[in-house]
Amino acid sequence: MSDTDLLVDDRVSVDGYVGTVKFIGLVPPSEGVWIGIEWDDSTRGKHDGSKNGVVYFTCKNSKNGSFVRITKINRGITICEAIQDRYQVPAGVNVCGEREMFMITNTGQHKKVDTVGLDKVQKQFSVLTNLKIIGLRDLMISSSGPAGELSSLAPNITTLDLSKNLLSTWMSVCNIVSQLTQLKILNLSENLLSFNDECLKHTAAFSSVKTLILNKCKLTWNNVAQYAQIWPDVEELHLVGNLISAMSPPAENVLQNITFLNLSENKFDEWGQITKISNLPKLKKLFLNGCGLFEICCNENLFPHVEEMSIAENKFVTHQVFNELHKLPALGDLIFRKNTINEKENYEDTREIIVAKMKHLIRLNNSVITDRERDSAEMDYLKKFGLAWLESGGHQDPDKNNPSQEFFLNHPRYMELVKEYGAPADHELVKKSSALKGNLIEVNIEAPIKDNFKPVSRRLPLSMTVANLKMLVQRLTKIEVRKQRLVYVSKENPEHVVALDRDQETLHDVSIEPGDTVQVQKPTEFDLAKYIASRKRTRMFHQ
Repeated sequence: MSDTDLLVDDRVSVDGYVGTVKFIGLVPPSEGVWIGIEWDDSTRGKHDGSKNGVVYFTCKNSKNGSFVRITKINRGITICEAIQDRYQVPAGVNVCGEREMFMITNTGQHKKVDTVGLDKVQKQFSVLTNLKIIGLRDLMISSSGPAGELSSLAPNITTLDLSKNLLSTWMSVCNIVSQLTQLKILNLSENLLSFNDECLKHTAAFSSVKTLILNKCKLTWNNVAQYAQIWPDVEELHLVGNLISAMSPPAENVLQNITFLNLSENKFDEWGQITKISNLPKLKKLFLNGCGLFEICCNENLFPHVEEMSIAENKFVTHQVFNELHKLPALGDLIFRKNTINEKENYEDTREIIVAKMKHLIRLNNSVITDRERDSAEMDYLKKFGLAWLESGGHQDPDKNNPSQEFFLNHPRYMELVKEYGAPADHELVKKSSALKGNLIEVNIEAPIKDNFKPVSRRLPLSMTVANLKMLVQRLTKIEVRKQRLVYVSKENPEHVVALDRDQETLHDVSIEPGDTVQVQKPTEFDLAKYIASRKRTRMFHQ
């Protein structure tokens, strides 16, 4: 039968509602042929595929099926018809229509607008052989049409969007792709495609396709492993929002060229399921956003080539996840946003801990980690967890240093950082007092970049944040916050200079001492960029 005949599993449309044909035949006592349809919209149907106690087909939901006459069914159009309808302007028809175009001026008058260049646009769109990027989403395409028609009509397509159409079989896709020898990117999202062994004879059709998008196609991992046999050369595969929860190691001839795999919005039973694909030899980029993950367990043998990972919008609640990710030998680029832990901590604190825990990380949330940021994060990490280190058996004297195994598990890089920067001093490990607000220290404020400003002394509460200190400096010196770079210079050791670049930290957090000097310097390009980014985040938060 040709692909224009109506078959079970075909995708059809009725009055704008899309569904899958599940039954073709008689439904007594009514006469004539009925078409049983399982609707995509679960609220559309009237029954579960049965009538008068007889089961004609089955549905996933009890009210998901209907019987309709074949005369009501829209079987869709061919891809060539869709291309011509969308891109080809009939000869002699003006792109803007027959009516003239006008604009209304400030005085309310109608002014005629001359359209410039639209004749060129019309001419360009009329020559379909020039088209390389084509979008045909939601146009009820169901087939390739006559053999060879597509290759004659638009042979130079490199990017093709066929998402949310009525394609129902991989053979229909093979018939389309085999005519497009230049095709690189193919989007088949929101199509429900059936598969048979005949498809395996058409692997050559996909030889040029490098990016394949199969989002929201109701696929399981077994489906993916089966379908992947016909596109062995695909390098970038998107499987967002499918039905993948359990996985298995792919066969030796499947997915071997994948460099980027996007499994976001699939609900996995456990992290262990994802590790089953760690043997993919070329995998460098892995996206797992919104997968319901709450823990990760890694070792140096897992995902040996993965350089970039995105695990946003999951359920991680502790910093242990970063200890585990640190074990991945090639991971240098991480996206970690909108996780449960992000709701409990401010962005700067979480970023600082990630940087300190993951030595090889180069980029975090699409922002490059500079050497300066890393040094600052690692030194602050030493101070922040120094008290826990001492309480667990740590000591500044190497001969007496014996932290507990539990501390090592929670802070595997701590001793490495001690060797690099030295153990934190005792005064940096003092617990925050509940009466911190009442503790005042006297500090000097200098502004070498302001010629007419004379140094002053002020008594400041240890609970004052760096952000509030900047506002105070602005009032005293008339130097705007965005033009400040604050540091403090130790009274005891003038060579000890600490940057005050984390607005949420308090003077206690940065270990400032009585008699130390707060100095206003000229900001670097990095400081300005950080200030602008901070302001943007603040505006987005309030919006």
